[in-house]
Amino acid sequence: MKTQITKIAMMFMVLMINIHLNAAILPLNGPEILKGAELTFAENKCQIKDYSGKLNKKVLFLAQADNMKYLFRKDGISMQLAKPAQSMEVVSDDKVISIQSTAVYQKLEISFEGMNRDADLYGAEEFRTVTYKNDLSNCQTRNFRKLYYTEMYPGIDLRYSDFDARLKFEFIVQPGFNYQEIRMKIDSAKEISINNLGQLVINTSTGDLVEDAPIAIQDGKPLLVKWVVDQQTVSFRVLNPDSSKELYIQSSFQFNRSLEPKI
Repeated sequence: MKTQITKIAMMFMVLMINIHLNAAILPLNGPEILKGAELTFAENKCQIKDYSGKLNKKVLFLAQADNMKYLFRKDGISMQLAKPAQSMEVVSDDKVISIQSTAVYQKLEISFEGMNRDADLYGAEEFRTVTYKNDLSNCQTRNFRKLYYTEMYPGIDLRYSDFDARLKFEFIVQPGFNYQEIRMKIDSAKEISINNLGQLVINTSTGDLVEDAPIAIQDGKPLLVKWVVDQQTVSFRVLNPDSSKELYIQSSFQFNRSLEPKI
């Protein structure tokens, strides 16, 4: 029986080591565990640093969700996902043996292929200022309820906002412009697929990051739309849009760490 318990323990440890090795190294500030908190966008004035301890100037804004941290750059998003430490119990001869795993972190990069490098990224609907204290000085950073990219692609803006404590994004395509310019490349994912609900499933070492089935609205009416996956790049396909009218395409993220990662 002891041999069987030892084998189970070793299998569990090997599994956790494999998961940990597949996780990318994160910057100093890892995700916290928040439940149901409104997702807002803060300027990065002093919060996100690189390995040398200096301010990471590539990160312009950040947001925190349940077990996730979003770092917004000029050319895309870094998503930091966390899977808390877990334990497994084995019962034998009235004895309980607990095996504790370490927390697992994963960094996922999403970049916008072919985007306008001069696109402006700014916060909107400012609602508070937060002061961070450290040994040298105090740092004040503004918090916003929405985040905008203007002219990310020709005639296309992108808006981020909160949706039930999740990150919601909405592309706004002006009349006469092509929504098919929108292409998102996802790096560090194990697998990218579409499930039977039309959701985009991004499998990682920490669990599945799920993007809801997209919604397309034109002239106040819904249009049929779906995800398109081409290796690491995802895009949209909208059925019969009217190019002479404004088009909205939206979705939101949710992190399902209850699903076992694929090894």
